[in-house]
Amino acid sequence: MRTLLALTAAGLLAGCGGSATTGTVTVGETETAAGATDAEWPPEPVRRTQEGLLEAAQSGQVDALAPYVTERLSYSFGGPVEGGAIAYWKQLEADGEDPLGTLVEVLSMPWTLAQGNYVWPWVYTVPRSDLTDYETQLLGELADDFDGTTYLGWRSGIAPDGTWIFFVAGD
Repeated sequence: MRTLLALTAAGLLAGCGGSATTGTVTVGETETAAGATDAEWPPEPVRRTQEGLLEAAQSGQVDALAPYVTERLSYSFGGPVEGGAIAYWKQLEADGEDPLGTLVEVLSMPWTLAQGNYVWPWVYTVPRSDLTDYETQLLGELADDFDGTTYLGWRSGIAPDGTWIFFVAGD
C-alpha cells in the first residue's frame, strides 16, 4: 500500500508538470550511480527511517524522535541548542509551534533527490515560478515559505544509508 501511495502521489505530480526528480518511480530497472535500481527508490534504509519518523511524530511525543537524532542531524541554523534537537523542538512547542505536525506534513509529501540525499517536500528543488496550481494547493500553507523563488520552509532530509540528516526551516 505504501508503494501504491507513493506512486499515486508521484503520478499526480508527473501529470501536473512535476519534476522528474521528485518521488516518481520509473518503471523498469535502471541502475543508478549508487548501485540501487530506480524500482528500489527510495532505498529501504530511507523508507524505514521515513516511516519511523512519521510514526514517532504521529505519537505526539517529541522524545519519540530521539532514536533518530545523531550528531549528523541539523535542526537549527542558529547553532546548537542546549539540550540538542529534542530540547529545541520542545521549545518550539512551548512557543506555540507544531514541529511534530510539521514533520508529519512534510514527510507525507513526495520527495526529491538533492545532493544525493532524499529530501521532503519535493519543492525543495523547485523554483516558485515552476509550481503548478495543483502543486501549490498540495503544499497548502507551506507554499507561503518561499523567499523569492527559493523554498525556505520546513524540510527534512535522509541520507541513502537511512541517517536523518536535517529537519530545518530558513537558511
